[in-house]
Amino acid sequence: MRLSFLSVAPEMMASAARDLANIGSTIRAADVAAATPATEIVAAADDEVSTAIAALFSGQAQDFQAMSPRVARFR
Repeated sequence: MRLSFLSVAPEMMASAARDLANIGSTIRAADVAAATPATEIVAAADDEVSTAIAALFSGQAQDFQAMSPRVARFR
């Protein structure tokens, strides 16, 4: 029979928890900052390619914003 032991330093766990909290707050701030501007991208020029690229990025931003609340549950 093999026994394994896990040793955890409380200060390391506290540091890791702070790091995760900082990552979460940074992601939330980025979500808020990008919410409106990213979904309202205007075409750079009045041609088909610029219009298509703006629509593509706008659609991606809308998808991201729609999925964001679901992802927030895991933070």
